[in-house]
Amino acid sequence: MLKPLGAVSLLLLTSALVAPSLAFAQSAEPSVADSAEPAPEGPASVAADQPEEEEEVDVSFGGEEIVVRGYLDRNISKNAAQVVSVLSSADIERTGEGDIAGALSRVTGLSVVGGGFVYVRGLGDRYSLALLNGSPLPSPEPLKRVVPLDLFPTSVIASSLVQKTYSANFPGEFGGGVINLTTKAIPRETFLSISADASGNSETSNQLGYTYYGSSMDWSGFDNGNRNLAPALAGYLASGQRISAGGVDTKVIAGQLVTGRNAVVQRDNNLPANGSANITGGTNFEIGGDATMGILFNAGYSNKWRTRDTLQQTASTRDLSQKETDFQKVITDNRLVVNGLVGFGIEAGEHKVRWTNLFIRDTLKQARLGIGTRQATSPTATLLQQDTAWYERQLINSQLVGEFKLSSDVNFSFRAGYANSKREAPDELSFEYYRSNQASDPFGAVFINRLNNGQRGSAEVS
Repeated sequence: MLKPLGAVSLLLLTSALVAPSLAFAQSAEPSVADSAEPAPEGPASVAADQPEEEEEVDVSFGGEEIVVRGYLDRNISKNAAQVVSVLSSADIERTGEGDIAGALSRVTGLSVVGGGFVYVRGLGDRYSLALLNGSPLPSPEPLKRVVPLDLFPTSVIASSLVQKTYSANFPGEFGGGVINLTTKAIPRETFLSISADASGNSETSNQLGYTYYGSSMDWSGFDNGNRNLAPALAGYLASGQRISAGGVDTKVIAGQLVTGRNAVVQRDNNLPANGSANITGGTNFEIGGDATMGILFNAGYSNKWRTRDTLQQTASTRDLSQKETDFQKVITDNRLVVNGLVGFGIEAGEHKVRWTNLFIRDTLKQARLGIGTRQATSPTATLLQQDTAWYERQLINSQLVGEFKLSSDVNFSFRAGYANSKREAPDELSFEYYRSNQASDPFGAVFINRLNNGQRGSAEVS
């Protein structure tokens, strides 16, 4: 009668099956005696032999150094005590955006409002703060505190840091978040980069759009003087008189304000494609014994077109059952951006001085043409609205930063900056033409504008 194997028997059987492979894998070099008489082959014979004792390994360092290498995690987002998001120059380039506002729209927790205003965590401009190299930026918008970041081309920004919680190294006037933009630093080697691109879209490029003459220099984003304050209006403002007094020649003022250059909308059946160009360069050279001076410059130009076909309606009743106005408007925007950056830097050992100068000019030339109805004027009449506008936004920033190591325990640094931003809208003209559509009216089939004389048509100049 067979008895079941006990634990001891099972253990011996397992050892017999495992031991041969271990002995075979740990075989040592054959000795002289072994070489004279070959050992029998096969696992069974090896298992029958007495196992050799494992030789002790003597580890001797021989006086050599033991080098322990550690790796520092430079990921600011992981190591910072605050909630931080960082976009490097490579990250910004991968977004494919032309301005920093578009690049920041890819960051979690940020939203872009109105084309260029970046809000942190959905909070408004009251709770956001924008910095350039650590210094506050003034806003060119008169009614907004936050800076429109679509002003900054990606070609002049080296990195962008978004901090959503407070820390002592930033001003305490923000409650939602701070966006710190860092411009490109002094180059380590001489380089020159030139790039240009052209683009278009099916709704704008080579399609119908509207524009107006303005001036011969509008393509550059600068005006040649056609939009300067009219001499008659400047004289009237300097005189201190009131128009209601009757001594002001308003016809001369109106004739100089409204001209064929700024008030006539032209049809363009083939709008041009978008285009941009950028050049960046830098070099460095030694001055004195151990000092190095670097120079970095950047210049860019962008000319983009956009046409929008919009439907604009307002209601005359609370339940929205009746329309007061109903207009279809075609809006063509020609946006021109000119930017430049020049930086100088000197490094002498652990002492550093950097002077950065930034210039950005963003211009929007806009023409609008709309047709529709207004119930309050006449339910059967057709109105034609024509608008032209020119908006200039400009930012000048100059910053001087110095870092000095006076001793092993004493460091000294300073930052001095000058910033100037402005927004100008020299000419905003709006006209409304009237067509009665009545057979009894000799001008019922054409659009007329009597400049409010007869309650048909209007004109406004801002």
